[in-house]
Amino acid sequence: MEGSIFNYTPLNYINIMIFISRSEEETKDIARNFANNLSLGDVVILTGDLGSGKTTFAKGICSFFGIDESEVSSPSFTILNIYTSEKIKIYHFDFYRIEKPDYSDVDSFLEFLYDEKVIKIVEWNKLELDPKFKVISVEIRHVSDNVREIEVLTLK
Repeated sequence: MEGSIFNYTPLNYINIMIFISRSEEETKDIARNFANNLSLGDVVILTGDLGSGKTTFAKGICSFFGIDESEVSSPSFTILNIYTSEKIKIYHFDFYRIEKPDYSDVDSFLEFLYDEKVIKIVEWNKLELDPKFKVISVEIRHVSDNVREIEVLTLK
């Protein structure tokens, strides 16, 4: 509407799904099923409080692609872990320890993020991502000690 005070760009939601997990194994099962729909080049953004299950979800994704779960760990200190199987390569980022990325950090990370031959998993994202990326947001919330609500939002 011309002259309207409401100027916005609508988001094109493709899919919103909510799951309830009652254990780490259920979280990994949900992630394995989720991974079945991933394609090379996809960026998975994992959000949630400390201890909510982000790395557990990453383990489920990786195991779907034939990567041993014991090889998957939070890259909190290394910032990036690279996992490879016969099927695929996965870049797993964790920006928790980065207060505010400087230009050299951003340039380094973007080189990996633009790699269309891999799947990218990002915990604690602090970068503005290019709209051309297919981004899937996974938010994991504590419901109680062992129960998590997992919301998956895919944007076009």
